[in-house]
Amino acid sequence: MMSIHKINILGGVALLLGLCGCQSGQQGTGALFQVLDAAQTGIDFENTIAPDDTFNLMDFEYLYNGGGVGVGDFDQNGLPDLVFTGNQVKSRIYLNKGNFEFEDLTDASGLNTEGLWCTGVSVVDINSDGLDDLYICVGGPLNESIYPNRLYINQGDNTFLEAAEAYGLADPSQSNQAVFFDYDRDGDLDVYLLNGGGFEKSAVTIRPMLTNGSGRNTDRLYRNDFDPALGHAVYTDVSREAGITIEGFGLGASILDANADGWPDIYVGNDYLSRDLLYLNNQDGTFTEAAAAYFGHTSHFSMGNSVGDINNDGHPDLFTLDMLPESYYRRKLMFGPSQYDKFQRALQYGYGHQYMRNMLHLSNGQGQYAEIGQLAGVDRTDWSWSPLIADLDNDGFQDLFITNGYGKDITDLDFVKFRKNAAAPFSSPDEVEQRVLKSLEEQPAISQPNYAYKNNGDHTFANKIKDWGFEAPTISNGAAYADLDQDGDLDLIINNIDQPAFICRNTLMERDTAAGRYLQVLLSGPEGNEKGIGATVKVYAGEQVFTRLQQPVSGFQSTVTDVLHFGLGQLTKVDSLTVAWPDGKKSTLLSTVTNQRIRAPYQTAVEVVTASSSRKAPLLKAGGAIPLHHQEPDYANDFKVQPLLQHGFTHQGPGMAVGDVNGDGLDDVVMGGAYGHDAQVMLQNTDGSFTALALPTKNYEDLGLLLFDADGDQDLDLYAASGGSERYAHHIHYQDRLYLNDGLGHFTLSTGRLPEMLSSTAAVAGSDFDADGDIDLFVGGRVVPGQYPKAPQSYLLQNNGGTFTEVTKEICPSLQTAGMVTAALWTDFNNDHQPDLIVVGELMKISVYQNTGAGLTDITDQAGLAQSAGMWNSITSGDFDMDGDTDYVAGNIGQNTPFKATPEHPLKLHYADFDQNGATDPVFSIYEEGAYYPLASLDLLTAQMPVLKKKVLQYKDFAQSTTSDMLNILETGEMQTLQCDIQATVLLENLGTGQFKLHPLPQLAQAAPVKGVVCEDLDLDGDPDIILTGNEYNTEVVTGRYDALMGLVLRNEGGLRFHPLSSEASGLQISGDQRAAVTLRKANDEMALLVSTNGGAARAYALPRSGQKLLAFEPGEVSALLTYEGGQQQKIECHFGGGYLSQSTRSLRLSPQAKEAVFYDNNGNPTRTLNILALKAEL
Repeated sequence: MMSIHKINILGGVALLLGLCGCQSGQQGTGALFQVLDAAQTGIDFENTIAPDDTFNLMDFEYLYNGGGVGVGDFDQNGLPDLVFTGNQVKSRIYLNKGNFEFEDLTDASGLNTEGLWCTGVSVVDINSDGLDDLYICVGGPLNESIYPNRLYINQGDNTFLEAAEAYGLADPSQSNQAVFFDYDRDGDLDVYLLNGGGFEKSAVTIRPMLTNGSGRNTDRLYRNDFDPALGHAVYTDVSREAGITIEGFGLGASILDANADGWPDIYVGNDYLSRDLLYLNNQDGTFTEAAAAYFGHTSHFSMGNSVGDINNDGHPDLFTLDMLPESYYRRKLMFGPSQYDKFQRALQYGYGHQYMRNMLHLSNGQGQYAEIGQLAGVDRTDWSWSPLIADLDNDGFQDLFITNGYGKDITDLDFVKFRKNAAAPFSSPDEVEQRVLKSLEEQPAISQPNYAYKNNGDHTFANKIKDWGFEAPTISNGAAYADLDQDGDLDLIINNIDQPAFICRNTLMERDTAAGRYLQVLLSGPEGNEKGIGATVKVYAGEQVFTRLQQPVSGFQSTVTDVLHFGLGQLTKVDSLTVAWPDGKKSTLLSTVTNQRIRAPYQTAVEVVTASSSRKAPLLKAGGAIPLHHQEPDYANDFKVQPLLQHGFTHQGPGMAVGDVNGDGLDDVVMGGAYGHDAQVMLQNTDGSFTALALPTKNYEDLGLLLFDADGDQDLDLYAASGGSERYAHHIHYQDRLYLNDGLGHFTLSTGRLPEMLSSTAAVAGSDFDADGDIDLFVGGRVVPGQYPKAPQSYLLQNNGGTFTEVTKEICPSLQTAGMVTAALWTDFNNDHQPDLIVVGELMKISVYQNTGAGLTDITDQAGLAQSAGMWNSITSGDFDMDGDTDYVAGNIGQNTPFKATPEHPLKLHYADFDQNGATDPVFSIYEEGAYYPLASLDLLTAQMPVLKKKVLQYKDFAQSTTSDMLNILETGEMQTLQCDIQATVLLENLGTGQFKLHPLPQLAQAAPVKGVVCEDLDLDGDPDIILTGNEYNTEVVTGRYDALMGLVLRNEGGLRFHPLSSEASGLQISGDQRAAVTLRKANDEMALLVSTNGGAARAYALPRSGQKLLAFEPGEVSALLTYEGGQQQKIECHFGGGYLSQSTRSLRLSPQAKEAVFYDNNGNPTRTLNILALKAEL
């Protein structure tokens, strides 16, 4: 939550508030959930908040955080009972009598919280007597010593005895929640206490973090030490010795095994500037904080969080909540300047990459998480509190339910502005306070529907607010789920502010019992942990696996049912069920029918015998590291020059080129250097090691690199594209360069061989387009520094005996201003034996230029690509359907973005010198709610175009203004518009008729921008598979960096269908900001994958050996046609440059099924035919 005292904060947003609840439905409306009337249920609890002049948001910033919900069977009648915690009202307990009728037991139970500001509730059997007890956290203002947390011990007769002090749990730290778990695996339950106090210090000021445990707002870890004399546990504070020492404003905590080592780790969601934490269990009673190593970024104002397996891969995923509204109007009322410099300063102080939105962190099971919330469609649910992950429709996939809302909308920047200006001249402090309080009183509440999302089973979710009955606006906080009526579906319980609590009945089973079957599992754990807290239960059915973690404390300030619920779709039985108990033992139940509740006892557990793994070896083997490390200084900040940019241009490299530069028959590699750093030439030795040679290029930003024989002396020379935006447009150091090779791999800059080329370039691709026997070039202009998105100049360079002439105007005039080119590929798409050109770029179509023999003709629209404009990064060839022509993979920005472009409603970019000050002003426009609106905030627009400050005076006016409204007050006479029709990375199918068809690759391929692409048959089935790399870190700081791609292998299943492999199956796991991806022939005749990263080390992987000898393309050969045992024919092209800033080996790795290879030259003449079966026999 943002500070009301410090509005001008890191993310550039004002204080943000919001809550939401369950819609009051009527029988027969058809909604999945129906809220039941209090007269029927007997539950009349209402968490009423009554601020006044002496106690309000100005005094206590957590005034409207609300209370929690607890589920337990307190009277042991088999039905889930309920507890609601109250802030200014008493907490209450209700016994379930069946048929959704409850009895208020509060007054007779001994549960007395009168005068206590109660927050989180944990239901736990703390003394192992088989009865559910209650641990209630106490917060509120001025609560450092007088209101300790409460522990209510169940006496077994519907009464409770308060015993927090006796158990050592009377902690006064202004706690929000307590999570019970066995961190030391000694068989009893310890407790992690989440604290959120400490408001005497600013929560948003960038300063050194307290990491020594001295901060009052540091969480606590209590160890369970059984006292035989007392006959129960006494808890000991071991926080500092255990390493729980980092301060924060904690609002959510989850237990999960993040690194799959069998020991429980702790994820902590922290509000304000304090970053989220991941405490890794060291297995010795201590923890190490490691969030930055596991998560690329986190929520900024983290609220509640929950753990679940949203894609049924057996790994624990994490969902965290924040405050980003779905409504465009509300978003624009709260977003101010981006404050790039402040964000960078916070990074320097260790606060990490934090962005204001919900985050869905997808585990790869190998210790890394990909954040896909925007791809999944669950990133914006307003001021949110409790995320519940559960299968609400029994279809086999876990859905999401989210509460939201807040008592006052104090995130409205017009209100913030008023507060800043309230201190008028000669006003007394009392007058200022009264003026602000009056304005605060007039601010409306953020009362909105709670969110429900159905899991589509493909890493996306469908909004089901209406269909599932949650349209009623509410202010909701804590929530829980339980099968209240024991009918096989999960009901919801919600704690509201200033409104009665909701009991939301799930009507699934009564509507259609065939809609989805279920299995409910009740764990009978060992002594000291009778509920089996910390156990992982997996249900297996054929190839399917369904996973649940027994951790009832979940969401926000709440405890869900301890009965594990599995929705199973139409399965009538499951093959087996396993329980991995917290102590490492394992239980197995075989062949269980569904639609029942079963008990899994610990008594059947056995020690797990470690055996040799039966799992298949991964396709790619990491290792053979090449000592290539890229350094990226921060010399320039594009966002200072053009605040409206979505990304910068100073971090585009490094590119890589592979070839034999010293003539020893081994592949070497060249990697470009960033501005201020030299390029690196790595010569491969016969033992597979590499020797480095210097290549001074530090005055340039090396991007595209190309090794080819430029001067006809039979060695590989080097072309280097000079790019970036560190210097002003048309600076001399944007001149591209040609380095001549002495034959031993030593390169010398040759002047006078290239024409003047002062564009900031990136892509370079070579081909003999004039059929004279040497390599000519296309060089793509990337950006005009400071004038984005004006089209830079691109070049066609004709090789005339080693000197290059610019012939673009003669051969293809439209290529001169093709756009902001990122990649290009010379390819014979129509099999006429003439090299055609495909060019892609930012806000460009996939542009196809056909070689007519007399020049290049743009046939993009005729080829079916009229609506293919995208944010393209790369273009790579492969014959994926094995039909003898070349298909392509085009790497795009992906769908994990804050905007969603379609051909019907593209993302638009309007640009001109709108305010007539000599600078190009780029205005992005997004389609939402039936109209086009500016993507940027008002403050960002006025930073780019100060004239708007005089035209738009209030944020509410801007929030209601369309893009046309804004443009109407600017000078648009010279305006031009670019657009993006498609964001997906696609396979471009060659239909063989001069036409192409776009096929979006699977959802996981859309999780981040795709850059480097390699196509190889990895599983040796004859079909080319796809390796994707990418990401983009150099972005504006509101949406933040794109970092969800850790390398992805797509297995070709035939019919242009691709299946994403897990990191475990593929072996590919690459962290960092990935760029070029190339193949390289190793000295041992093994093919390697090499991936560069911006500002980091290159990563190398060995590809599987195919049992076939690697074949090298000879000079002059440009393609090969492979014939397979089944009669299929596959075309493979050998390129001088392609992908993203990439040039791969000229060696060919054959699939085992290949039997013949015919090689062709540039004119379509066969140069040689090889009997591969005979070659294989020679091996």
